[in-house]
Amino acid sequence: MDECHVGNHRVDHRQALWSPRSELLAWFGCLMLCSFPGCASWLPSGEEPAKQAVGGFGTPKSPADTAGVETILIRLNPSQADELGAMWDAIDEQVIAPDLRIRLDKNGMRAGKISGDVPPMLASWVTETVQRLEKDPLEQAGFAADVSSYSQLWRCRKNARKELTVRKLTDEEVNVNYVSDSVTDQAYLSPHLQFAIHAEPLSDQCARIQITPAMQYGELMRKAVPRESGIHMDTLRESKTWNALMIDLKLHQGDCLVIGPTEEPRGLGEVYLRTKTKSGEIQPVLLIVRLSELNKNEMFVVK
Repeated sequence: MDECHVGNHRVDHRQALWSPRSELLAWFGCLMLCSFPGCASWLPSGEEPAKQAVGGFGTPKSPADTAGVETILIRLNPSQADELGAMWDAIDEQVIAPDLRIRLDKNGMRAGKISGDVPPMLASWVTETVQRLEKDPLEQAGFAADVSSYSQLWRCRKNARKELTVRKLTDEEVNVNYVSDSVTDQAYLSPHLQFAIHAEPLSDQCARIQITPAMQYGELMRKAVPRESGIHMDTLRESKTWNALMIDLKLHQGDCLVIGPTEEPRGLGEVYLRTKTKSGEIQPVLLIVRLSELNKNEMFVVK
């Protein structure tokens, strides 16, 4: 059973679905009517830390100097995929530096920022995802495709890395192509394709967000891992991070970052941002990242 860490707790992905529906639709309705930050919440369900003060929708109060980053993966059916071009027209891709846009494009990826209102097309896709999760037992169990449309809340602090797993490929070996000045085509054993997430509050209104393609692969191994309390033995796999494709943006509370595939599959995007459903259909995948919470340490704020 897949698990993820939210705060200091481990949460089953199957419990991290967008529910209840009314809470999610309320968030989108509010976000489309108002552009100021913090007008509503976009939070997954699941286990939460006990004995903490709570805010809107029962969300535990974050420790000082943290940024709450929410993510959701959306699979698109063929008719939705045909509208991707129109969706990108409504998203600001110019916030991505030109040289990074070129590197992303070579690897079959696009990225852009949404400030204020979510485009109605994208909001409708999320609504359809919510409805599908409510009605389809395979979706609820995470078996409908090798990418599950679950949401997660990551409470991030400076220099703390969170890992969002997009796909877990169980084939013996999978070819992963990285395109730079040349094409690197390499086979990896049972890769887990991820996005590494870093977030650091810069003020009480914005934070620096870094999203980087990463991967774990190979057999589990026992390794010595240095920690603050000393050297510990841990069970790990080999890992790889493509830092040249890191997206580094400043987001205000309520802003969204969208990462999606190019029209023609290529490079890392071919395996990261496309999924195979149980019926064998290949679908494009969007990652939406939203800065939802900020809790700057007031001790260090200059008045």
